[in-house]
Amino acid sequence: MEKALTIIANSPGEMSGWVAPVVAQVRALLPDVHITVALVPDWFTSGRERQFAAQLPVDRVAGVFTVIRSIWRELDACRARKNLVLFLGGDALYAKGVAALLKCPAMAYMPRVYHPADFVKIFVPTQQEQERAIRKGARPENIDVVPTLALDSVVPSGTPEQIRQRLGLPAAARPIFSLMAGSRPSYVGLSIDFMLDIAGNLLDRYPEARALLPVSPFIDRELVLSVLRQRGMTWRETPGGDTYFVGSGGRILIVFAHSHDAFVVADIAVVLPGTNNLQCAALGVPFIMLMPLNSIEHIPFEGLLGFLYPNFFPFTKLKKWVIAWLDKRVKCLSMVNRMAGRMLAPELRGVLTPAGVADYASELWQDTPRREKLRADLLELTRERGAARIIAEAIRENLVSD
Repeated sequence: MEKALTIIANSPGEMSGWVAPVVAQVRALLPDVHITVALVPDWFTSGRERQFAAQLPVDRVAGVFTVIRSIWRELDACRARKNLVLFLGGDALYAKGVAALLKCPAMAYMPRVYHPADFVKIFVPTQQEQERAIRKGARPENIDVVPTLALDSVVPSGTPEQIRQRLGLPAAARPIFSLMAGSRPSYVGLSIDFMLDIAGNLLDRYPEARALLPVSPFIDRELVLSVLRQRGMTWRETPGGDTYFVGSGGRILIVFAHSHDAFVVADIAVVLPGTNNLQCAALGVPFIMLMPLNSIEHIPFEGLLGFLYPNFFPFTKLKKWVIAWLDKRVKCLSMVNRMAGRMLAPELRGVLTPAGVADYASELWQDTPRREKLRADLLELTRERGAARIIAEAIRENLVSD
């Protein structure tokens, strides 16, 4: 009997941090399974999820409504397969709907459980969430604790020495700062500009330093180049265009391929909230998380407020107020700090300046004991890996069972 897995997913963090490692493990265990990635509407999509998923070892990538229509057209044939739905981001109702249409079970990975009755198995990253789900009515045998899934997505292209050589970094280049501007088109232009200002400030302080700006695969290269043009910056690219050396000295490197590599060789990373926080931690890279509220209206927002802004002026003010109000009440924004249950990696929040961020990064660089302690703590926190394999094995067990 033909076996088929339909993965429900949405935005950049879930696609790169969850879908990619799970697909790799499923394909290794079940080479012949038909894998469909069904993309669902989401406030935080970049528009490039389809291109990203098409590079994975899957058989089909389509919007969830297209997938549903194709199932309806060949309903009997689709139901004749051994089917399973896996929810990896978005609205869980889509997973429930597709599973109901196929008359098959559904599984999910959820940092926070909701709709537990809709899934035969839910994987969670903490025992606390398992206990909370059970208190909310989930059956204990249906909730499994696994390591944090995004940690399995960190796959460097080589050793630090090999990566330094490929990037053309001189042996004497220290410190190396990696500054990542995020993956949301709604604000990435502004954040690239801000990161370039920070990079320039740091390079002025350290003559041998280099600044790497890894670019998310969900960001259009032309958007990055448009920022460079607006700033009057020149660049030269390596053969293949994987890396751009920016400025007359070429000490700023825009890294378009293998973005994890820019963290592997970094002494300190400067990042925005997101999956890249976990990826830095997995590599043991001391990082500073920024939450700039300088242009607060550009922060993506879910729900009605996100839909109305910026078409209606009153909601611009309301959005600013809501985000500022929430910021004061959230103890930790970084996924890593929430995972640790404390402020492990520093978070800079509020109206930030490039000079102020550079000051903090410089202090961290000069405080070697603190930096090495943070590195060790990050590696210990992320020591347990293998969630993708556990999920893939559960998928195999379900699909090969009678």
